[in-house]
Amino acid sequence: MLLPESRLAVLVSLPRNETALAQAASRAGADGLKVHTNVRHRASGTAFGPLAAERERLRDILAVGVPTGLVVGAAGSVSLAEMAEAREMGFDYFDVYAADAPAGYVEACGPVTPMVALGPGDGPSQARALARRGSRALELSTLEPERYGTPLTLATLARLEAVASAVDIPVIVPSQHALLPDDLALLQEAGAAAVLLGAVVTGADAAEFGTRIAPYVAAAAR
Repeated sequence: MLLPESRLAVLVSLPRNETALAQAASRAGADGLKVHTNVRHRASGTAFGPLAAERERLRDILAVGVPTGLVVGAAGSVSLAEMAEAREMGFDYFDVYAADAPAGYVEACGPVTPMVALGPGDGPSQARALARRGSRALELSTLEPERYGTPLTLATLARLEAVASAVDIPVIVPSQHALLPDDLALLQEAGAAAVLLGAVVTGADAAEFGTRIAPYVAAAAR
């Protein structure tokens, strides 16, 4: 996973596997994208099918030319066989919640960077253990779904600092809080390597998608 060294990276989780959304994020200056298979996305409400159903849309998104990661599924839906197929498509990283990842997940990633998502109750000890077991990046879930869209809190910043200081791999923070552009400096100061903008802040309208992303890209560049 390639991230800028001098500033916070801005990644974008697409609410649908649509090329127009990927193009809008690219034009807005996003450093990377995230797409999905085998999962119902909590924030956007979108149901994503298996690799066979999503393959052509994913190929079109990869052709946009922005580094892209793939969520490989949720509890009971992660297919190691599908991961082997997806490895050949050119994804930058794979991602899955630790609680949903099969025991062989890291090995199945092969040359693709294995990212693992911590649940909102996981902390430094789980982060260290996952790093020891081969995770090369962590996504730090910050909230239970019923609290999505609430403002960034001191507790989240303190937990981020505790997790980021416990490991030597990138920690990525998704926008489960209703993050503001000015919040990015606080996340970086607490140890985040990237922010992952999702439906809570971007919405799902292709016409407004890039406009909503651009202020965060500008804030990260300051």
